[in-house]
Amino acid sequence: MTTQINFIALDIKRWILEHKKINSIAYLLIDNEEKSLQFDFSILKPNEMLDNFMARLSTEISSKLLTTNGNSETQFEFENQTFLRQQLFNYFKKITAELRGGNSGNNENNYRGIRTTHFDVYNENDDIAILKKQTQFYVILNWCRNYYDREEYKKAIDPLRKLLKLNPRFGLGYKWLARSLKKIRKYDEAMSNYQKYTEVDGSVDAFLDLAKSYRKGKIFDKSEEIYLDILKSNPKNKEAQIGLAQIKFALKQPEYLKILDKLHQQDPKWLKKWLVDEFNFRIYIPEKTFITPAQAAKFLGFNKVFQLTERAFRNELPSHFNPAKARMSFYKEELENWAEVMNRFQCLGKEIKLHPESIVNDKKSGKRACREDISSKKSNESSSKKLEQILKEIREMKARRAAHQIGASLPKRQNHSKKSTKESSKRPKNDQLAKTSKKAAKENMLSEIEN
Repeated sequence: MTTQINFIALDIKRWILEHKKINSIAYLLIDNEEKSLQFDFSILKPNEMLDNFMARLSTEISSKLLTTNGNSETQFEFENQTFLRQQLFNYFKKITAELRGGNSGNNENNYRGIRTTHFDVYNENDDIAILKKQTQFYVILNWCRNYYDREEYKKAIDPLRKLLKLNPRFGLGYKWLARSLKKIRKYDEAMSNYQKYTEVDGSVDAFLDLAKSYRKGKIFDKSEEIYLDILKSNPKNKEAQIGLAQIKFALKQPEYLKILDKLHQQDPKWLKKWLVDEFNFRIYIPEKTFITPAQAAKFLGFNKVFQLTERAFRNELPSHFNPAKARMSFYKEELENWAEVMNRFQCLGKEIKLHPESIVNDKKSGKRACREDISSKKSNESSSKKLEQILKEIREMKARRAAHQIGASLPKRQNHSKKSTKESSKRPKNDQLAKTSKKAAKENMLSEIEN
């Protein structure tokens, strides 16, 4: 009996230049089930690398079939083997050029690194309708997984829709689609896909995701109902308890402390770590007092505003960021509750002392405005400059990460990019272009802060 093998994709996990080795994960369909095989192969010339890779792959497949079937004489063959070998040869040719920094010479000292770390046998420009539906599903699944893992949520949406048309019972697809839609701010559609995820999957994790999406959408009654249903069958579910505490906190209901007390009795180490790493409690009712970063820094006893904003960016204390104006603001009640929680469970190893006398409310404007003296203004100006520097560093880091993960683009996309750059350099800047750029920057920054 001959087993048919469909090679779907390849991920390069790392390269070991001193040993001229590449560690990879190959994704295959064996008897219509997806399998992944991790192994090393040698860095050689493209044609030699292809032979070495296929030999190593065949050895791993034989071992897998022996483990699965218990028959050492099981034969196998690759579907579309000629096409597969040609695609792999082109990929190995590309990464050897990247390893040598575009230098075609044989000097071993030219080795650099691989940028294009993912390879699809079939890309999105190929007509995959000729493949079996089962194969089509896993080909598209790999596109989705690649985009999703690289946090390219917008690019993942169309493949995910295609994936769910092929298999409407694939629960994880609804979860990925819902999160991708949420990242580009299509909240209503995201919510309906979270709902579909629970209907198809039915797991506790699916319902937790739905409850979380309702809570972030400020639909607290539905969120609370789901959390309570989960706790009926599993009273010690930590995520459901934290979710309930966040709802109580959002509505300024003191019961959130009782829930946290219960969690502390249940697992103090877990609670402390969660509170320090992920304290994303927010108050969502209007009865709260707005304060500036300078006032918040004094209120919490920080010597410099930057010490406060730096921690806020790491989501270590509650804050609100306006990406359009690159400004960060705070609410007195949220900071008071944060300090109370940190002190109550001794999360930071030292007591946080508040300084309410440092906040002077403006009688004319009420809670939404506060007086600022000359020193506060100077502090705000300094804070704004440092904040802009943080934003710049975040953008640069994101660009470097994207370049490292995505690597060199396909030739067609490179040409398009050059053409677009050339055309844009000729085009005069106008109001519409400025608005578009501002909107794009705003969306990028919102995505950064949410992540």
